[in-house]
Amino acid sequence: MPSLLPFIILSNLLMQTNLMEHMLLHIQGACRILLGTSPYGAYAWVLGLLCGFPMGAKLTADFYLSGRIDRDEAEYLLMVSNHASPMFIINYVVLSTLGDEHLLKPVLSILYGSALLSTGILRVYFRRFHLSSDRIRKKEVSMTGSTGAILDTSIMNGFETITRLGGYIILFSIYGTLLRKVLMPFPTLQALIAGITEITTGINCIHNSLLTRNIQFLLILCCTSFGGISTLAQTNCVIQESGLSIHTYLQGKLLNAAVTSILTFLFIIII
Repeated sequence: MPSLLPFIILSNLLMQTNLMEHMLLHIQGACRILLGTSPYGAYAWVLGLLCGFPMGAKLTADFYLSGRIDRDEAEYLLMVSNHASPMFIINYVVLSTLGDEHLLKPVLSILYGSALLSTGILRVYFRRFHLSSDRIRKKEVSMTGSTGAILDTSIMNGFETITRLGGYIILFSIYGTLLRKVLMPFPTLQALIAGITEITTGINCIHNSLLTRNIQFLLILCCTSFGGISTLAQTNCVIQESGLSIHTYLQGKLLNAAVTSILTFLFIIII
């Protein structure tokens, strides 16, 4: 969670000073061809992959609110730009939980392969082809404040966002702990519900369950891909002012989890 803060502050600064338009101006053609998005959409998609939940959704909502992307692109991005970060996958899922560094490449390949496949499927669904080659939308920002005031606003927005997200994580961690105690007589159900509720404690609960190793591996990767109800609540927190629907996001994550389950099942069969 703390690793999100510098990226949120930097993105806020870029948007408030119009520097983002200058940075993205020369890559719009590549973005249309590779992802079917504007450069703003590509920025949200890439940072959603690298920074983890819910950075992609926050940037999507910010770009939509500022008029940089339209609603169609915002809904498309909302379904494909929110993922677990590489640091979380490598350090927590593979090394800490699974405890096998040889699984590093397969796990990253499955999770990010499913993200790419889901993006491709939804690009077809949203018909994100033959997009206009117009220049990117420029949202002119009134620079009435000093550089220090803009920086202060960006920092405070970043801290406010992180504090709200941290609150959801604490709340769902407590809720998950209580739920596990209630379901203690039913260990399999306990592991499944924990995985759906909160990603970090859920993955640990699945790993410590009596399920077979292959089933544990499958469920851990699906939970990582889906993100849990806690991540759903965090995403709703950062998009609620934009008017975008959390149900749209949920549909995208369910598709992502389904693709992950198929790829994981094929991996288990092959090995």
